[in-house]
Amino acid sequence: MPRLVKTVCSHDCPDACSVLVTVEDAGKSPGDARAVQFRGDPDHPVTRGFLCGKVNTYEQQVYSNDRVLHPLRRCGPKGEGAFERIGWDEAITAIAGRISLAEEETGGESILQYTYAGTMGLVNRNCPTALFNRLGATQLRQNICYYGADEGYRVTVGSGYCVDPEDAVHSDLVLVWGANVVTTQVHLMPFIDKARKKGARMIVIDPYRNRTAKVADEWIGIRPGTDAALALSLAHILERDELLDRDFIERRTIGFERLSREVLPRFTPAQAAKITGLAEEEIEGLARQLGAASAPLIKVGIGIGRSTAGGGAVRAICALAGVTGSYETLGGGIQYDTGCEFELDLDAVTRPDWLRGEPRVLNMTDIGPALCEWQEPPIRFLYVHGTNPAATAPLQTKVHEGLSREDLFTVVHERFLTDTARYADIVLPAPTFAEYADLYKAYGHLYLQYAERAIPPRGESRSNLEVVQALAKKLGYDDPWFSRDTREHARALLDSSHPNLEGVDADRVLAGETTRLNIPRKTAGFAERFKTPSGKLEFYSARLEEQGLPALIDFTGEREPEEEADNCPLRLLTPPAHSFLNSSFGNLEKARRREGGRPVLMIHPDDSGEIESGDEVEISNLHGSVRLQAQVTTDTNKGTLVAEGTWWPSHGIERRGINTLTSNRLTDLGGGSTFHDNRVALKKI
Repeated sequence: MPRLVKTVCSHDCPDACSVLVTVEDAGKSPGDARAVQFRGDPDHPVTRGFLCGKVNTYEQQVYSNDRVLHPLRRCGPKGEGAFERIGWDEAITAIAGRISLAEEETGGESILQYTYAGTMGLVNRNCPTALFNRLGATQLRQNICYYGADEGYRVTVGSGYCVDPEDAVHSDLVLVWGANVVTTQVHLMPFIDKARKKGARMIVIDPYRNRTAKVADEWIGIRPGTDAALALSLAHILERDELLDRDFIERRTIGFERLSREVLPRFTPAQAAKITGLAEEEIEGLARQLGAASAPLIKVGIGIGRSTAGGGAVRAICALAGVTGSYETLGGGIQYDTGCEFELDLDAVTRPDWLRGEPRVLNMTDIGPALCEWQEPPIRFLYVHGTNPAATAPLQTKVHEGLSREDLFTVVHERFLTDTARYADIVLPAPTFAEYADLYKAYGHLYLQYAERAIPPRGESRSNLEVVQALAKKLGYDDPWFSRDTREHARALLDSSHPNLEGVDADRVLAGETTRLNIPRKTAGFAERFKTPSGKLEFYSARLEEQGLPALIDFTGEREPEEEADNCPLRLLTPPAHSFLNSSFGNLEKARRREGGRPVLMIHPDDSGEIESGDEVEISNLHGSVRLQAQVTTDTNKGTLVAEGTWWPSHGIERRGINTLTSNRLTDLGGGSTFHDNRVALKKI
């Protein structure tokens, strides 16, 4: 008899969907249970009964013939993917031995855990950090995603949510700025659609016409990297036409007088048009709509922050919402990220108190140079889980070169034989989210969820916690922490005194009840106070001034990468593909077919020359070259090339991925990645 089991999607997505798994007991033993259907939980306030196209057929991932189901040991050259099956005891013994050897000969800093959000489960994502802290390993700064945008937001309005996504229904104008919500946060769309049915317009501001732009009321095709100039020009027009909220500015902000005197006069519509590539009429029309709205909502995408001036761009956009005074209006202001509101006791799982001294720190974006160049000591032991750096990290040629080192012992804990796993000395089989329990927060809503295991792990798959416990035992660590099960670790996470957790019943959460944080409904996040040092929205940041950074919001022009500017006239963007999530789902032939069967490059007709759709083209810069299939289209702007999706290099033409061309250059604020700020040359093959 089929039964329903409620779990949570663990993939790196804001929505953290509640998933109902239909399970059939195919045999007499519990191990025979099989998941036959995945669907959205209709009772979850955000999931609302539907899943994205990637997860609604998730049984294809769970039962893929390509799953890694047993520990594997390399038996050929690195990168070729030649492995032989071994047992768990042999694998754990070999791994622990290599950890001990590296620690004894070159110290803990020669050990590196390289990880990201392959699972968003709070226990299993974070518990390996405790083990590597105990080892004194090199620390990982996870700057590969949101650091630039996050810092721009934080220094302007502070840490905290602004608009509850469920309150988007109260907006009367929605600007989706640098985000492809249909692809990356689809469960926000019903709330936006409800606002639109009540008369709100949805305008997408993005360098290319993505899926969200195609269903919007208007697309503003801005030149990449010039978002701050547009935001400042809109503020200029609102001030010129006396459409500012003067009362809000005087009560709730600091630094506007300087902004008005020193910055805004330079951003006339005519000047902004030259910078952004937009028509003056477009800028004026957008400002009129913004000025007429009573509850304008700006959905800010993380992607804005992935350019050299990305942090400053997010500052300017947050400031624009301040000029309108919309932060005090239900449904108005900035919708960015809710993850910071989950003030759980993460230290209980990561154990920073186990750190010895102050180990060196590695930016995730520097993994290639670190593996190839670091000495004193070199990285000798690498443990990878929850990420696929051979596909997702910048400077891909260096990453592959580093992973090829024979004196580097690499362990990869994975569900599939990814490009990274092909370089491993040992591959450990990992479960899908249906096969283990965990606690989940979200960064696109305000609900906590605990997911029980829906089906037994396939083959010999083990969760991160189980691997950590086995390694700790082999290494001789007997701290009681290593004996806790998932539920005990989850309870420790929930044991927080933060007001947002006040009244949250841990027993009910662990029983599977979807539980909202202690945050009132229908209340603007910054209705009373901004979480900045001044308590106000900061057009001028004294904290940035102390760091020697520009304190006043401004746009001083695009920062051309010196090493690329002369011979690489085109800008390359690498936004998400609809059928992939980072590099996840790239193993599925069905997903690749949906994306055209091979990596595609969008080219504006003015940049195409003799190139026609379907032609093979090459883009290159000093980091290397990549070949793709051309799509000549007006869905991108002149001067801007778009390659959607992080395809596995092994699925690309000449087995090279798009991150061959991306740099490890950092953002202006926050030291984040710059995946959307790389220059290339284009030619037909």
